[in-house]
Amino acid sequence: MKKINIFRILPLFIVISAVTVFLIYNNQLNKKFIRLEVNSIIVKRNNWQLRTTEFYLQNGLRIDSTFKNNFDLKIGDSISKKSNTNIFSVYRKENGKYLFYKKSAID
Repeated sequence: MKKINIFRILPLFIVISAVTVFLIYNNQLNKKFIRLEVNSIIVKRNNWQLRTTEFYLQNGLRIDSTFKNNFDLKIGDSISKKSNTNIFSVYRKENGKYLFYKKSAID
């Protein structure tokens, strides 16, 4: 009977654990965005995940733009949303005033 070397399985276990934690964390952030009322401005943008662009809001929340939910957002856009809904409004600044730009929904 062949003995299993624990050091050969450990890296695989670490990778699977890291991916699982990452997916759970992202899911929790999306649920928090849907649950809370939001009136905030986009202050940062990051696309380190290649197929996903993350837009960070002043209040610490985040909106993920993917191939499925491709949002046309820019830094400085204002996001407004009621609590317990996935539909949000985007307001874009023109001539010093925020004007309604469009409505979007997170799936």
